Amino acid sequence: MSLAILAREGFNAAIIMGISDMIAQLAIEKRSFKDYNLSRTARYSAIGLFVCGPLLRRWYIKLDTLVSKDQPALQRSLKKMFVDQTCFAPPFTLLLSYLVPLVNGERHADIVQRIREQYFTILQRGYMLWPLAQLINFTLIPISYQVLYVQLTLLIWNCYLSIALNEKK
Repeated sequence: MSLAILAREGFNAAIIMGISDMIAQLAIEKRSFKDYNLSRTARYSAIGLFVCGPLLRRWYIKLDTLVSKDQPALQRSLKKMFVDQTCFAPPFTLLLSYLVPLVNGERHADIVQRIREQYFTILQRGYMLWPLAQLINFTLIPISYQVLYVQLTLLIWNCYLSIALNEKK
């Protein structure tokens, strides 16, 4: 896979995650522009640029090879969704649950405690959104629009993640 493709995916993820954090701070947390934390948005975007975008791109390519194409579309979509939600979602959620507080300067011991307190709640809330979102994506969305669909869904999900993972303990 070319570096340009990974860079593009990282850039897209950085923009989406940055917009999500901005929405989270200004609209959901109801901060004023004066209290807006630009460095928090930059750190969250950096995770998108260097981790989420490239990692998700590689995962979707791998996922497509893991599930045979020689089956009905709905059956294949269900299998892809199941593999995505059982093999990728838990470690990816754990990774983000560690990285976001880490880039915000939290100590390892505090992050581990935060993960113990929040991980399963975040994962459970993800399971309220992502299985259906991915089933729709793999079944109804034309392949040329799947990335856009996931990015729009991520805009909503990342608002929640930004608030949950940036919350001060």
